[in-house]
Amino acid sequence: MLQRFRPLLLSPILAIALSFSTFPLISQEKPEASKDQQPPKVAETKEVTSSGKEPSNTNVTNPNPTTTGTVTAPSENKSNWETGLGKGIRGTSNDGKHNIQLRFRSQLQGNQSFQIDPSQDTTNFLVRRTRLQLKAGLFNDTWLVNLQLGFAERDMESQRRNTLRDANIIYNQYRDVKVAFGQMKIPFSRQRWNSSSALQTVDRSSVTAEFNLDRDVGAYLFSEDLFGSKRMFAYYLGVFGGQGRNRVERQTPGVLTVARLTFSPFGGMSKSGSDNDWLSEVDFARYKDPKISFGVSGAYNKNSDRALSTHGTEYSFAKFNYSHAAGDIYFKWMGFSFQYEWLWRRANTAYVERTVSSALSREYSRSGQGHFVQLGYLFTNQYELVVRFGEFRPLGETDPNLKYSREVGGALSYYFAEHNLKWQTDYFYYTGTPTAAEGDHVVRTQIQVFY
Repeated sequence: MLQRFRPLLLSPILAIALSFSTFPLISQEKPEASKDQQPPKVAETKEVTSSGKEPSNTNVTNPNPTTTGTVTAPSENKSNWETGLGKGIRGTSNDGKHNIQLRFRSQLQGNQSFQIDPSQDTTNFLVRRTRLQLKAGLFNDTWLVNLQLGFAERDMESQRRNTLRDANIIYNQYRDVKVAFGQMKIPFSRQRWNSSSALQTVDRSSVTAEFNLDRDVGAYLFSEDLFGSKRMFAYYLGVFGGQGRNRVERQTPGVLTVARLTFSPFGGMSKSGSDNDWLSEVDFARYKDPKISFGVSGAYNKNSDRALSTHGTEYSFAKFNYSHAAGDIYFKWMGFSFQYEWLWRRANTAYVERTVSSALSREYSRSGQGHFVQLGYLFTNQYELVVRFGEFRPLGETDPNLKYSREVGGALSYYFAEHNLKWQTDYFYYTGTPTAAEGDHVVRTQIQVFY
């Protein structure tokens, strides 16, 4: 099945790449002069001796003209293409108005879980993520294009084997009102909004795995520097389909609405650095002045047919109206980082019943809340230590499989080239039955390269 759709998946990349095929190659040849072009004439200079006579050899060309003329250095040929770790392959049009960037990253992981029952222990080696990302800026970045494909087993949903993760366009003309539309991350929970390439641990918290809103198809208005106040204020207002990524059919009318506000009293974190420092958990910038941000989010998903609102198991017949809320604090200073996040989800009803094949069947919603706190310190030798605690619990009558869960653990990372090349190892002890946990004790080690 994947072979049949592979041409369709690669066509967006080929189309954009061909649009830049007119870029000059790495070396540009200097054009030859036409036949009717004549070399410039050099004015003769006659030397006069002290006796007033011309020297007898004035008709002989001087083999070393540098004493009487100016030598012009050959002009350098400048390439419009560049490549390197953390840059990928980048090209710019001759007039400088358009640019394109192609990047690749992969995470190679080994993990060991220790269960209460030793016979259930597992050992696993896997490619956790493999992504191909294409970004383009058109007309001096007035329009921004983003396309991302995921090829690893866990990059795709088990129910739909589709490699497309992001396909969106941003109208970037105005500082206070920008527009993004297409398939993309929903601006809701902060840790989920951060790139999985820029984490302090091998993977996100189990709290985020349970309550985040993942990706969907829709549009949102936003500004990351409202009023031009050094990124002190930011907002996001969006409308999405509510079913998650790579889904277009809809049996019952419904929509997901979302709003998010952030406030950074000392000015926002930089958008430069390793894959955007503002969305990186590590304080590579080692801010001399403290940076802190407060965020609040709310969302409402009407007629959701999935267990986790926009992702998770698809229901056979049930539909639920989910309300969502989140709050977060991020802090960075002199290599130290702190983050706290709280997430909440509530369904309009605990379950829906229907008679199927002469038997009464029941499908449950999932209502609950959770929070986590994470602290880290980046040493000057590029080692980082991180600890994290998180927990979540069910709310009222809900899915009986949703039970109290807790995670406690830490990580040790070494950054060879910030997030572009790093090695991370973490350990977590889980109690309860979180959806993201693979056992009671889990040890993971992972190396990432982001070209």
